[in-house]
Formats: sequence, C-alpha cells, structure tokens
Amino acid sequence: MKTNGQKEIRRCRPLLGTLVEIQASGPNAVDLDHAVRAAFAAIARVHRLMSFHDQNSDVSQLNSDAFGRSVRVHPWTWRVLKSAQEFSRNSNGVFDITMAGQLVKWNYLPKCNSLGGDGSGNWHDIVLQTNGHVRFRRPITIDVGGIAKGFAVDRGVDALKRNGAIAGIVNAGGDLRAFGPVSQFVHVRNPAEPTRAAGTVRLCGRAIATSGTYFARRKNRGRWVSPLLDGRTGRAARELTGVTVAAAECMTADALTKVVFAVREKAAGLLAQYRADALLLEGDGAPSWMFHSSCDTSDRTRFV
Repeated sequence: MKTNGQKEIRRCRPLLGTLVEIQASGPNAVDLDHAVRAAFAAIARVHRLMSFHDQNSDVSQLNSDAFGRSVRVHPWTWRVLKSAQEFSRNSNGVFDITMAGQLVKWNYLPKCNSLGGDGSGNWHDIVLQTNGHVRFRRPITIDVGGIAKGFAVDRGVDALKRNGAIAGIVNAGGDLRAFGPVSQFVHVRNPAEPTRAAGTVRLCGRAIATSGTYFARRKNRGRWVSPLLDGRTGRAARELTGVTVAAAECMTADALTKVVFAVREKAAGLLAQYRADALLLEGDGAPSWMFHSSCDTSDRTRFV
C-alpha cells in the first residue's frame, strides 16, 4: 500500500466482536494518526449504536419498544435498516434481519428481556418513518450483525479519506475495504482448514467480505446449525462452505455473502444488480462457482 515518499501507520483495536485493523498512508504522519483515530471513532460509534449485546444501543431499544411505539434512532442506524430492507426486498426475503430469535435459541446471540414474537414476523414488519423514527408492526427481534460490520468498515474508510489519507485499508475480521492506487492481495480461507488459504483475491479500490460456517457451525439437538440463515425458511447453512463477495462498498459485500450462501448460483442476477463479484468455495477448498459482474473487473477484483 505504501507509495514512494509517503508515511504509513498501522493500528489494531478490538471492536465489532473482532479485531479491527487500520492501515493508512499519506504525506504527514501526524495527519495520518489523526485520520486513524477518527476512523476508529466512527467504527466504535457503529458498534455502540447497533450492537445486539448492548442494552443501550439503538437495536436494543427497538427490540424493547418499537412494537408499542415509534422509536427514534441515529441516522446511521436508520440508514442500515433502510439498506437491510432493500436487500430483503431484492433477495425476495433471503436476507432478513428479523431472524435474531432463532439465533438466540441456538445461543449465537445472548438472551434478552426484549425478545419478542413467535417467529411469524419478517422484514415487512419493520416500518421506517420520517425523521428517523422506526416502529414494528408486530413483536419481532432484529439483529443487524449481517450488515452492520460492513457499514462500519465503510464509515472507517470515509473517515480516513476525509482526514487526508491517500490510501488505506480497514479490515474488520475479514470484512475489508481498500482504497488508493495500489492493488491489495487478500487471502481466502479454506473452508475445511480455515487456518490455511485456499486462494487469493486481488483487490483495487473495492471492498470484500467473506462468510463461512467453519468457525460457527455447531450441533443443536443432533443436527448441524450455523448463524447463516435463509430468511424465507429459517433454515441454517450446514455445509463447510465459504462465500466471498467483492463490491464497491463493504456493507453491500457483507449482506450479499448471506444471500449467495443461501441460494448459490441463483444470486447471479442480484450480484449483477449491485455490480458485485463472488467466489464460492466448497469444503475441499476448490471453487465451485465464480461470478464477475458485467462491468470491467480487470482493475477491480480478480480471484487468483
């Protein structure tokens, strides 16, 4: 990432349930330090606003109160909810942030007093009103973990650019976005042996996200489950598979990995709509499907 005559710094902090690493380069080390601190502050704000675990977050307030009345949320939270509804609509309900109740039952999310609904609700029951207000049509429980981490990465990149970095990388546990003139090479995990790389993605000015069952798959009542759910059926992905998606924004890549996981090759139309690229790896680490959007990918994303 470093270019001739440029300074470079790298910092890492625990956020978003993972380690967030930020690299930045530019002509002035003092300015870079300020840019990186601003990027971490933006990511920390997303964490506070949208954490399922934090009782004071917007998400917790919605789960507690939004069925009975309208709740005003931060503009960033409202923006993520709006994007989540767009992904739900365009995926015919495959992507759905109202599956949190099932994840609580399987101990992927902590139990909370505000857990509501009988599982019959879905993304249609989230009503986004004017002035940042949100209400639920019926008792539901939401979790934005499948999209908010990518959104946080995007806000980190925005902060780096706004504060003078000419190139940079924000990496939140595999949700990654790079900017600047130099391509980055990102290793993709082997689903069967996640400590080893199955391949490499060449990335230039793009974001990338990967979803897999390898670290999260567990047995519940004798069958394999994972936190990757098909919102239409509530069924969990069970196979040792890895999905990597590249897009202009990390939030888009983050959400689309869940859709590709559920419907595989049938997601081609949606990927093209978002000008995204995808790689599907089976349990043996071999690619079973690769998709490039119709736009020129030679200088943006290449799976090698």
